[in-house]
Formats: sequence, structure tokens, C-alpha cells
Amino acid sequence: MSKAKFVFHGLYPDVVDTSGTPKEIAKILFDVEFDQQFHSHLMADIELIKEDGEFEVRSQLPFNCKQFVSAAVQYYQYALGPQAAQISHSGPKGASIATNNVIRAQWHTELDAENY
Repeated sequence: MSKAKFVFHGLYPDVVDTSGTPKEIAKILFDVEFDQQFHSHLMADIELIKEDGEFEVRSQLPFNCKQFVSAAVQYYQYALGPQAAQISHSGPKGASIATNNVIRAQWHTELDAENY
């Protein structure tokens, strides 16, 4: 099995999905290199299912990666966990013009992956 190299680098923790029943989700921004192709600025949605405390992760990866859900949740917990005070919430030189709710925290991982 081949390895996919992921770089998670942004979390939008308070996006509200109003397409159906309004619910709070987090959006994760990441890049990935797999099979000699680089995919930049991909997004994943993470929703906390309040009834059971589990996370639901949705993303359209261009390959199969069963470990992605777990890695996305780990990144989410890393960015919002106890070390969050050490992570830049406003960018390297002050507040972002585009948004002030992005958490910029870079996290690298390699996961098993295969083509569809």
C-alpha cells in the first residue's frame, strides 16, 4: 500500500451549516501528496454528533484512505486542545483580512492510501 503525505494547516472552528437543520461544523484545510500528484487546499467538514459524542468527517479525497477520518479528528483536537494557546489564531502578522476565525496550526502525517 502506498503512503499519502498530508499537511493539515487550517481549522475554521465555528462554521454553521444551514442547508438543512442548522448545525455547527468545523472545516479543515489541508494539502496532500499521493501517487506523484499534489492536491492543494482540500477541505473536510467535521461535525460533533451530540447524541453520542462521536465525530462525523466528510471529505472528497481523490483516493481511498481509511485512516483519514481518524487523522482529521486528531488534527481538530490538536488545534482546539490544551496547546491551543500556543497556536496562531490570527496569522503571522496580525488579524487575517479574509476571516478572523481561522486557527493556523500546521500538522504533518503520512497515511496508507490506494487509488479507487
